[in-house]
Amino acid sequence: MGVNFTPRFFIFKELDINDTVIISGDEAHHIIKVLRYKPGDLLKLSDGKNTEATAVIEEIDTKDIQIKTKIIEKNIKENIKPVITLFQSLPKGDKLDFILQKNTEIGVSKFVPIITERTVVELSQEKLSNRMQRWKKIVQEASKQCMRMDIPQIAEVKGFDESLKDIKDYNLAIIPWEQEKSCFLKNILNGVQRQDALKIAVFIGPEGGFTGGEIEKAKSSGAVPVSLGSRILRTETASIAVCAAIMYELGELGGRNA
Repeated sequence: MGVNFTPRFFIFKELDINDTVIISGDEAHHIIKVLRYKPGDLLKLSDGKNTEATAVIEEIDTKDIQIKTKIIEKNIKENIKPVITLFQSLPKGDKLDFILQKNTEIGVSKFVPIITERTVVELSQEKLSNRMQRWKKIVQEASKQCMRMDIPQIAEVKGFDESLKDIKDYNLAIIPWEQEKSCFLKNILNGVQRQDALKIAVFIGPEGGFTGGEIEKAKSSGAVPVSLGSRILRTETASIAVCAAIMYELGELGGRNA
């Protein structure tokens, strides 16, 4: 094969040893036309959750662009920890595409687009449906690119007040705010104990930031306003900086037990 690693492809079904799996569509086209794989070559398949399988290519149909594979090995792995949900205010333009891609690589488990007081994006139901399909494709491609076994979930768009109701489901909820002067992200993370079931919610505001009223509502719901330091970060930068810091301090970014 022309590569020095076994690429991973997502098959959204249960995977068991000796199962026959047919790959078609864009994935098959990529394997046949781009990677130029042949019968006998190996592929990594994932169910998009926590199961990875090694499959051997048995037959390739170049006319109908289909590949017949057989699973020869199966492994169940732990999901990425801690479990981070990013509640991201909808930014302008295509910034969310970048946010989804990079935070998928970092290890975010779930994305919840939210509408805040200063959100300026207005999407019709049709546009929102199209965007949702694009967003799902972005996180799937990002997961494949970084050899991540699972695919992050993208929830339906919520209002800010509605999203605050979810805080009760998390061990910690943080909301970066440029006017917070005494509580710093570093201090909060230093005080968090590592645990298998650790769930963290991160709220990131729009280009204009959260309003004071929204911060008060968040605090009343259990979120902790934090400062990221002396510099004001763009919304797309803030999400990456915060999630990377969490995964470094409490996860495996930088290496296990680093």
